[in-house]
Amino acid sequence: MLEAENTTVGQAIYRTEIEQLRRGQMPALAAGVAVLAWGWLGLTLARQWDLNLNLWPTAVLLAAAYGAYRLPARRYTAACWLLLGGLALSNSLIVAGHPSTAALALGALVVITAHALLDAPQAFLVTAVAWVTNSAAYLASYGPSEDSLAVVWETGGFYALAFAASWLATRPLRSSVEAALAGWAQAQKALRQAQEHRAEVYRVMRALEGAYHRIEHMHQEVTAKRAEAELARSQKARFAATVSHELRGPLNLILGFSRLIVLSPENYGEQLPPAFHADLDAIYRNSRHLAALIDDILDLAEIEAERLPLVKDRIDLEEDVVKKAVAVVAPLAERKRLDLQLQLAGDLPSILADPIRLRQALLNVLTNAVRFTEQGGITVRTSRLDDRLLVSVQDTGPGIAAEDMPRLFREFSQLGRTPTREGRGSGLGLAISKQLVELHRGEIWAESRAGAGTTFHLTLPLMDARVSSPLSSSRAVGPRPLAHGRICLVVHDDPAIIRLLARYMEGYRVIGAPGPREALLLVPELFPQALVTTPDHAQALRDELAGWPYSVPVVSCGLPQGGKGRGLDGVLTHLVKPITPEMMDAVMRQVERKEGETTVLLVDDDPDAVRLLQAMLTALPRSYNILRAYSGFQALESLADHPADVIFMDLVMPELDGWETVARLRGDERLCQPPVVFISAQDQADASPEVHLPLSIYRQEPLDIVRAARCLKSLLDEITPRYLPEPAAPAPAATAPPA
Repeated sequence: MLEAENTTVGQAIYRTEIEQLRRGQMPALAAGVAVLAWGWLGLTLARQWDLNLNLWPTAVLLAAAYGAYRLPARRYTAACWLLLGGLALSNSLIVAGHPSTAALALGALVVITAHALLDAPQAFLVTAVAWVTNSAAYLASYGPSEDSLAVVWETGGFYALAFAASWLATRPLRSSVEAALAGWAQAQKALRQAQEHRAEVYRVMRALEGAYHRIEHMHQEVTAKRAEAELARSQKARFAATVSHELRGPLNLILGFSRLIVLSPENYGEQLPPAFHADLDAIYRNSRHLAALIDDILDLAEIEAERLPLVKDRIDLEEDVVKKAVAVVAPLAERKRLDLQLQLAGDLPSILADPIRLRQALLNVLTNAVRFTEQGGITVRTSRLDDRLLVSVQDTGPGIAAEDMPRLFREFSQLGRTPTREGRGSGLGLAISKQLVELHRGEIWAESRAGAGTTFHLTLPLMDARVSSPLSSSRAVGPRPLAHGRICLVVHDDPAIIRLLARYMEGYRVIGAPGPREALLLVPELFPQALVTTPDHAQALRDELAGWPYSVPVVSCGLPQGGKGRGLDGVLTHLVKPITPEMMDAVMRQVERKEGETTVLLVDDDPDAVRLLQAMLTALPRSYNILRAYSGFQALESLADHPADVIFMDLVMPELDGWETVARLRGDERLCQPPVVFISAQDQADASPEVHLPLSIYRQEPLDIVRAARCLKSLLDEITPRYLPEPAAPAPAATAPPA
């Protein structure tokens, strides 16, 4: 059975090799046929034969040779039949024009060529066809006489002898090649078996080592499984974020153009008919709804991946959250003629929370109440419950059945529908509210029954009694740490990296400083827990702090970079779609000239996106000289001829993306070096950059053994060793040269 398998493999490799050799000689055979065609033409001219009759073989041979030469390699079979067909047809034409045994003998060229290009059965078929066509041409000239039939049969025998001679001449070579390739295949199989055996031995060794250490390393396996689960959750969140980000590009165009058409009709030369305003308003409202849905999906993805940043500060819940949220939904309630009441307790203590995220959570609840309430009203109350603050939202809507209550806070779960479009939600609002409240260590629940309205309750914990106002430190004698939470001062010039660190450093308030000088000015004011910086700034901070009366730890590590991390300077900011005129105006105020007209270069592979940015710039009260480019190469060419003051550039472009374009721009001293504003549908902080080691800690005083052990334990809990390499994959078996 093994021999049969080796024979089958050898035959397959043999066929591949023979076909490769035949493919290689096709150009030479085509050239030979072309030479044969010109030779026949020369013979015709030398013998002064009739050109009308004798030019046809030349034309057929040249056409067949050219077609076989020009056909691509994957059409090898078609090229073979074309070349052989041309040879056979031209031979028949020669026999018809010059019926003789010499003309019939030329058919041997067809037989030999067929055997060189095709397998034996196919070559035999070509031989038979050549004999039939040549015999027919010969008999057409002399008729089926006894002598002519004898010549025909003699020609058939001659063709058979030529076929047999060709087959016998190549048989030793075929046998030798087949035997060699079969042996090579057997050697490869033996090599694979040896590699598999070696891998099996290695796996057994690893299994023995794993069994020996399994008990003492069981907790490491549990940690690894937990890391895998967290990675899967992170990948799920990243997928949701990527899909949502891809929607922002088209949505940016819809929102931008619909807003410009209504607010800046003068850009289009004539006023918009009034009948169009309602339709454009519907487009804009539904696009805003879609944008809100995308934001909800992104927030939910970040919450599940534990990457949603909370920027906490001391806030007044009623002033900073409740009143502002009610003010947003008030027009919606007024449009539905609902009574919106606000019953505030007043004089509530401050809490430490993120006002934007809490306002988002309350807005989702209020919007949900307005959607499902058709008559009556909505009442918002605040109160204090021991060590918590309570916010209640009561509506007179249809209520929620008891069997639907468990699904109330699930993602994409919609418990009811309203007859209007406004009543349709995404099913994410309450789920996000629950997550946001729980991130603040609070609780949210609902009380309802069908037909009796619904009341949502949100509770938030009060601050620890030991936490005092940061203003108290300004009246203290001598420096002392502020008591409004632990502060980590990060020395970095990229705000996106500061926000990124704030996402993960739970329990710390992360504050950024662009350089060592600014950081040192903030130390006496903020009294940070530590200074986190990159190695290039660490020594300067250590030298300066050495003469201070404070002992501030300095942590040095390879923090991730933004645009400068790629060797790029002059990246002004990064705008995330959808882009608004206000965003464009804020950027232009930073870069526009005090005198003269500011030149702006817009770079995007989407012409509609370029046109939208141009329309937004045109709608601003100041005039600009606007240049357009639709690729990175066009942008570089435009800058060579027309220097710009600022560049708005899409990050994702074919051939040359935004990063590569700016890198080439910065590397060409002949070009102007304007600031660059990147535009994309993805937030720059959505990536997961790496922090490069080593990580070093500097402190003026040494640590006692207890604190040092705690530091080491914290590091060991996060750093997982690896003593054995991953199992090596078997080396790929060598293969025959590609066909």
